Amino acid sequence: MSDRWWTAVLVYPALTYSSLLVLSHFGSSDLAFPLGFLVTFGFGSATGLGILRRPTWVWVGRLLFVLATLVPFSNGIPTSGAPLDFACGITLGAPFLWLEYAWHDTATPGTRVVALQSALLVGVLELATLSVTPNSPGGSAGGQFLQALGHVIAGQLEGVASVLVGTAPSSMPLESTLDVVYVALGALALAGVLLSWLSPRTALDEPLPWSWVRYRASPLPTLSPSEELMLRPGQRDALASRSLAHPPEAMLAPGFGPLIVAALVVVGFVVLAVTEPGIALLVLVLGTLGAGVAVARVLSRRLTPLGGLST
Repeated sequence: MSDRWWTAVLVYPALTYSSLLVLSHFGSSDLAFPLGFLVTFGFGSATGLGILRRPTWVWVGRLLFVLATLVPFSNGIPTSGAPLDFACGITLGAPFLWLEYAWHDTATPGTRVVALQSALLVGVLELATLSVTPNSPGGSAGGQFLQALGHVIAGQLEGVASVLVGTAPSSMPLESTLDVVYVALGALALAGVLLSWLSPRTALDEPLPWSWVRYRASPLPTLSPSEELMLRPGQRDALASRSLAHPPEAMLAPGFGPLIVAALVVVGFVVLAVTEPGIALLVLVLGTLGAGVAVARVLSRRLTPLGGLST
């Protein structure tokens, strides 16, 4: 189990909230629908928390979930039945199969962001199905959920296509989907993933010491690092040119300042997107181009010499 288990506590509520809303909305009279969700949720939690560790069993279990989802559609698209309800329950709980990558220590930063954002996107799709009226009210819970999910995805793709060709979209299901509780829980999940990066670690993922309390230098005289380590003259010069003359006295964790700035920028963009969508789209395009140019310039710079470290 990861030593940052508290990140999982912050990540899980958003998807659990959207899933429970779907289960309560489409009814629980068909036991196969909630059963499929519970089995998927349990397996994903067991692998995420380290209860099920063997990679072979993990991937075999995920393959079985995929097969259980596809088998009901082997002879066409059914409208009801226990296999369909069970498969739709698996679809509802599918984000929990990869949600563990949003908080595992072994996952790269990019993997964590993609895992979290894709899971939250599925949660938004689930919430959008709550406003869709099924064509067959007497159908099973799984069939109604599948029908509503297909309607949401098709409507969103048609709306995006209309925007790209310059016409007014007839419907944008995700545009009208706003759940304040889900947004708050999603922000909590994102904060949990970001906060796990604030703790400084070495390249071998070993924790480095830091404290929220201001550091006070010892009044006792101590040897300089170059004298303690018995460095050669060239190494001393390189170390002196790349080290501060005084010990760090910051009270905040490394990277906390940029994180606050990024959070303010994101909140400002969200507010702008709600109030002035046209201006927000222009800002997004210009910001993306500017960020691409800035990254290209940074990557094109040559690395500075080692300053005599090799001597």
